Amino acid sequence: FPYLGHFNLDWDRIDKYCNSGLWFDLGYPRIKNEDDHWRHQKNKQWYNDNNSSVKELWASEQDFFPDSWFDTLKLRKDIPYTAKIFWTKPGNFEPPHVDFFPSFIGEHNQKGDRWSDEEIAIEGKKILRAWIPLQDSKLGHILYGEDYALAKWKLGDVFELPSGVSHGFANGGTKDRFLLVFTGYRNGEN
Repeated sequence: FPYLGHFNLDWDRIDKYCNSGLWFDLGYPRIKNEDDHWRHQKNKQWYNDNNSSVKELWASEQDFFPDSWFDTLKLRKDIPYTAKIFWTKPGNFEPPHVDFFPSFIGEHNQKGDRWSDEEIAIEGKKILRAWIPLQDSKLGHILYGEDYALAKWKLGDVFELPSGVSHGFANGGTKDRFLLVFTGYRNGEN
């Protein structure tokens, strides 16, 4: 997971927003309808609401990201981005998966068809997904990939979740985990 740098966002304001009580419970599988995206269906034999529960708080309209964020990371400011905060309690896991950005690009392409793997691979190269922990690392909090696990970070550290890379998260500790995920378009210079 490439390290993008250390950023000084308005952590107090973000923390205050986290305490707003507007959380939405996400069960597992994230998509309940069998007709919905197949990518979420393959893990449901192992993961369920008992071991893969997470709460989500939409933060796109909160303007947490200053111009310097977009400039430093070479991101487009003229196209809307998504920002979501995730709250994971101890004993919960995000199964291995590859992001296909449904909350950012939608479930369907411009022709109205489901995005194909090939289309997602092409579109994914234009997108930056940033993993922004909202606290220093805690024992048992792990971001993992195919050949790598990240278990140490500080508030303000930002990492990229590269498109097409399998990853997941484990909260095998005793403390809640809070994370901000930013998804936006690159400006073409990256």
